[in-house]
Amino acid sequence: MNTLVFLGKVRKLLLLLRQSIASPYFGFFQGHAHLDAAELEKIHSFVGVRDDDLVSDFERQFANLVGSGEAIAFAAARMGFYELMRLQGIKRGDEVILLGATCAVMVNAVLRVGGTPVFSDVDPDTFGSSSASIERCISTRTRMIVAQHSFGIPCDIEPIVDLANKKRIFLLEDCALTLGSKINNVVVGNFGDAALFSTDHSKPLNTLTGGLIYTKDADLAKKLRLSQLYSSELSLERQKALWSRLLFEAKYCVPKNYAKADLIDVFYLIKRKLFRKEGDFLSDDFGIDQFSSYPYPAKFPSFLAAVGIIEIRRWPMVVNEREKNLTDILNALSVTKPAVNLPVAYKNKKLKIIPLRIAWSVRDGASIRHKLSRFVHVSSTWFMEPIIATNVSLESFKYNWGDCPVSERIGPGMINIPCVFDKSKTSQLVSLIRKNLE
Repeated sequence: MNTLVFLGKVRKLLLLLRQSIASPYFGFFQGHAHLDAAELEKIHSFVGVRDDDLVSDFERQFANLVGSGEAIAFAAARMGFYELMRLQGIKRGDEVILLGATCAVMVNAVLRVGGTPVFSDVDPDTFGSSSASIERCISTRTRMIVAQHSFGIPCDIEPIVDLANKKRIFLLEDCALTLGSKINNVVVGNFGDAALFSTDHSKPLNTLTGGLIYTKDADLAKKLRLSQLYSSELSLERQKALWSRLLFEAKYCVPKNYAKADLIDVFYLIKRKLFRKEGDFLSDDFGIDQFSSYPYPAKFPSFLAAVGIIEIRRWPMVVNEREKNLTDILNALSVTKPAVNLPVAYKNKKLKIIPLRIAWSVRDGASIRHKLSRFVHVSSTWFMEPIIATNVSLESFKYNWGDCPVSERIGPGMINIPCVFDKSKTSQLVSLIRKNLE
């Protein structure tokens, strides 16, 4: 290890040590601190045990949150995306349009199936997909359009639907970051041929890992269920690791303890490497490799379906909390100096936004993030580059700098504020925002 790399690692550790004494500290993963002993015991009883009825119950209840379609669950949303592309016959030479503000695992899935990712630019009014940019990306090889709703904000999906219908291209709504939001009272996920939802721990409804493909196309749903049937289980060791992670996040992913989580994670990582233990999260898909230490696709674990059913039961209360959080945080931001230039979608009366994060971009984003870092986990800020959550060069994902000029321009200035807390914790967060940004 050269001196600069070593010093960089020491500097990061010192920052983690300094961060670890902060309280309250607001992160973007909301731990399951609300689970009581009886619920935890029931969830634990399904670790390593297959219960298809339990998974089916979770799928049915999740689908009901969206509409009249069916939902098919996998161990990760990208696995459902991969199976959907495979069923659509996407192969080498076929193009799939993604938003140039996406996670590396989505691009990895396109590469795995043999397709070529093509990147459309961000609509600055919504931080989601732009119909005009998508239209410029379409070629004779385009087989699928992925229209993304970001941060809980619906993108301007209706012209994208018209475009996909006109060109006869399959339209997938990427709702990984958006659950329950509406356009003219229609829930997102009901506009395209299918929709992708994630239940990863950073997403609107948290089952730690997992995802679903939602569709009203009965024939497509049947094919996806066959794919699910023939998928393999995650190993018992990995399921146990996920169970341990559930307990860890219940304790540490709360404002009182969140600042300690990163530091403890470093020691857990060292321990796993020393004893060659399987990791908890499915983290082999953040590069361009097509090898995984777990099945790909894999079945959604039954014990996480049990978690999901509890979270769905709580969902109406969560929606109410997040809508109030949106109002309170926007009010706090309205009096900052200089004024925060928020996406216009937040004022669009056609939209009902169930926020996951409040997001905006400013020229001096690094300075604002530094101020926020005293009480917000800013290292989890999304979309500072067109492809995030990877150490691989963007060119390796077939992204060419200049493909998405809006995304590239606003990315370095991105600011995220979490919207996942109860009223008392959000009041604390609002107070800190006013104190540090006014």
